[in-house]
Amino acid sequence: MEVRSFGLLGPLDVVLDGRRVHIPPGKRRVVLAALLLRPGQVVGVDELVELAGGSRNALQTTVGRLRDVLPGLVRTEPGGYLLDVRPDEVDVHRFGRLEPREALALWRGRPFADIGSDALERDHVPALTEKYLTTLEARIENDLRAGRHEQLVAELRSLTRQHPVRERMWAQLVVALHRCGRQAEALRAYDDIRGRLAEELGIDPGKDLQQAHRQVLTADNRPRARNDLPGDIPDFAGRAGDLDEVLAAVPSGCVAITAIDGMAGIGKTTLAVRAAHRLAARFPDAQLFVDLHSHTAGVEPRTPADALLALLTALGVPAQDVPDGLDARAARWRAEMAHRRALVVLDNAGSAAQVRPLLPGTGLVLVTSRRRLVDLDAAHTISLDVLSEADALELLASTAGPAKVDRDRESAREVVRLCGYLPLAVRIVGARWRTRPAWSAREVARRLTEQRLTELTAGERSVAGAFALSYRQLTPGQQRLFRRLGPHTGEDWDAHLAAAVIGSTRAEAERLLDELLDVHLVQQKENGRYRCHDLLAEHAKASVEPEEAEEAVLRILDFYLHTASTAESRMAPGGPPLTSAVRYPPPDPPPLANVRQAMAWFDAERANLRAAVYLAAYRGHYAHAWQLPHRLAAFHLLRGFGRERIELQNVALAATHQLGDLKARAEALRGLGSAYLSRRDAEPVGHLREALDLMRQIGDVRGEASVLSLFGIIAREGGRLDEAQRYFERAVELVRSVGAPTQEAYALHHLGLTHVLRGQNDEALAHLTSALALGEEHDDIARIALALQDLGFVHFFLFNDDECADHLERSLPVFRERGDWRGEALARADFTYAALEAGRPDKALELACVAVELCRTGMGLEDDDEVLRAMEAVEDHVGELELSSTLAIRAELEGRLTEAVRYAEWCLRAIKRARRDWMGDRVLGQLCRLHLALGDRETAVRCGEEAVRVAERLNQPRAVAVAERNLARATAPAPRA
Repeated sequence: MEVRSFGLLGPLDVVLDGRRVHIPPGKRRVVLAALLLRPGQVVGVDELVELAGGSRNALQTTVGRLRDVLPGLVRTEPGGYLLDVRPDEVDVHRFGRLEPREALALWRGRPFADIGSDALERDHVPALTEKYLTTLEARIENDLRAGRHEQLVAELRSLTRQHPVRERMWAQLVVALHRCGRQAEALRAYDDIRGRLAEELGIDPGKDLQQAHRQVLTADNRPRARNDLPGDIPDFAGRAGDLDEVLAAVPSGCVAITAIDGMAGIGKTTLAVRAAHRLAARFPDAQLFVDLHSHTAGVEPRTPADALLALLTALGVPAQDVPDGLDARAARWRAEMAHRRALVVLDNAGSAAQVRPLLPGTGLVLVTSRRRLVDLDAAHTISLDVLSEADALELLASTAGPAKVDRDRESAREVVRLCGYLPLAVRIVGARWRTRPAWSAREVARRLTEQRLTELTAGERSVAGAFALSYRQLTPGQQRLFRRLGPHTGEDWDAHLAAAVIGSTRAEAERLLDELLDVHLVQQKENGRYRCHDLLAEHAKASVEPEEAEEAVLRILDFYLHTASTAESRMAPGGPPLTSAVRYPPPDPPPLANVRQAMAWFDAERANLRAAVYLAAYRGHYAHAWQLPHRLAAFHLLRGFGRERIELQNVALAATHQLGDLKARAEALRGLGSAYLSRRDAEPVGHLREALDLMRQIGDVRGEASVLSLFGIIAREGGRLDEAQRYFERAVELVRSVGAPTQEAYALHHLGLTHVLRGQNDEALAHLTSALALGEEHDDIARIALALQDLGFVHFFLFNDDECADHLERSLPVFRERGDWRGEALARADFTYAALEAGRPDKALELACVAVELCRTGMGLEDDDEVLRAMEAVEDHVGELELSSTLAIRAELEGRLTEAVRYAEWCLRAIKRARRDWMGDRVLGQLCRLHLALGDRETAVRCGEEAVRVAERLNQPRAVAVAERNLARATAPAPRA
């Protein structure tokens, strides 16, 4: 494992694997410091730009230079950047988690000493300095308790001179002098600080100083404290942020209550005990621990009265002096604690009612519970999540042995993943692995894969046992929902899905989900979205009987198929009728009243729908397995998810082999053939021929027309325009014979595009206008948007720039209405080129910037190159072509010519990968201009000549005219100097 450390507590210090790395002064140090303050978290672009100064482009340059010296550590994330390091590798974060003496060793001087950022110093140095002084006081307190008072006097005299009104240091000086037998000096020190406080601040000494003064007056120099805390766990790993949060939430003075909740095995008690040990010096009079046994197998929960008896006797109150009755005991408890600086850990609480009588009037109380204690007036609540991968690996290494983990790190990663990053599970696996030297990490992973819950048992500890206790404490309704969610294999779900699996209303399901959320048997990712921890899902599946499990699976699949069918009908109305496989229609489905809502639902459920396809195939529900991809096809097409579409359509086709249903097989073949069109290879032809034969065999005229249109697209893309025209004309005849206007609009649209490629623009206008009219008549806004976009380009080829702009402008709000950011971005990309050629560079730049931002936002990425790579990965060839071309135009208009060349060449490579001719003339023409502007006339001429050749194949005079104009500039004699 690479050893890394980063220091901000003094001059910037970066060490990678034993080698000190120099970060030059300037913006790089500022950006690195900002990222180090939030390791593993995204720091926003705007925040970094404000801190470092300059622009977004300057920030990208700074980050690029940081990546050169910190390879693999600075990641681009949606909205900003993330430094991929652990908090314990950064001294600022390690400081608060170490013992005081170890923490102080990290302090090398003034924090951020050489960063060069007034804002960072202003916002962070005062708090860090205060933390340093508090830690120094804690170390001195420990030394006092260890009897080192003689050695402390000189140090404390120096410190009180440096910090003349810091009361705790003065109190420690008074105590140290008193314990050295120097009472007169101790009293003089007390008088000095009392006078200074009165003169400079107008206040009396605080509690610390008063108590130190009393010790001198009463000759009490041997304070004793009760410590009932369990031993601190030596292999405590991870939870750095959570521990910091607990420590930071402890104010001075009044009672502080911190409630730590989380699922079974998440490490609540471990965290509370670790925090209590770290805070012991601040609460020297007593550190108490009581287990309330609310989730202990075979043990009755402790009553508040019994807990108070234990707490009072722990403070030294004789049992016979403890009063009877809850109220009397609570009053005595508060009285005993009133003058003590003490902390109390109330572990394993079941409810706020159990905890409330145990709260003292002062001190610190840490409460742990599997239930969210929402009705406990806690000053601070921490809900624990599972460990990060890095922390889980650290815990595994500390329990099993570092060598075992380092020997095969990839398999070790799989081990902690199979443990669900749950601390209890990781500890159990580590303990078992430690005692079995013959096991490799791969063997441990194999055993977990085959019998996960069985393997997560060691002695009396087991993950299944911990979960079983939580499950038994549920109501029957809660248990039923929990069991039936077990077979769900997607990433998350909403209340509509939960309602479907139990056949209830959404409101009832939401109530049950909230109750399961309170006891940490489900988690809430974001508002309205829930998930179950992997191990809890395994437990839920193991808790359900086969018959109930089968019904749950069917209800899950029915929910997705029913809702996907509704969503598809909003996106592509008027499609061919299909006998649905749904047996249990959801009683309370999501409201999908329009295209935007339908698209939003598909976006939210995309991963779940993919998982449902595989679940259906695995469980033998083959009708669902082919119908779900069928309903997803329009969404995949609109979003450009070509690879996923092919993947799921292959599953659909395999499922139809099991059904023996000719209609199902024909539709699956058509769907797969259509999906393969984006790859421009021979794969779809065989599928479509078989689909065409089957459609004719079963007499499905609309299906036959749909396949003929796909053959038309293949012929057109292959340059066989006469053949393509015949296919589309026959498709139009067929759909008109059965009255299918939306399919007619589709065929007419593609017939119009075929005429465009033949240079027959008047015929193209007629067919596209007819397609637009049918779309408007039948409220098919997908057809409306696309027809307006393509009509715009026909007008461009006809040199009608105003008509072109009008149609493209009208298409944009239609794309927005349907929630189709990709469609709007592509239309804006076309509009960018048209505006540029129409002599409107300002408009072109405006359109290009919005198109790029739409792609960034839609893909959830900040970096343009990453957006392009993501489009390539999902096989969105059209998106990649249009975006790279638009980025090239934007860069050219902004004067970034070298970058414009890079994006134009990217577009050319994408054109070759996609095996498409269109757009080649545009990009080659731009490269001609760019190389000429950069002084490379030879390359400019070569690109210009190729642009003319490509344009001539398009049969469009304007395309040829544009290409020839660019070439003419490149071949014109150079102006004389």
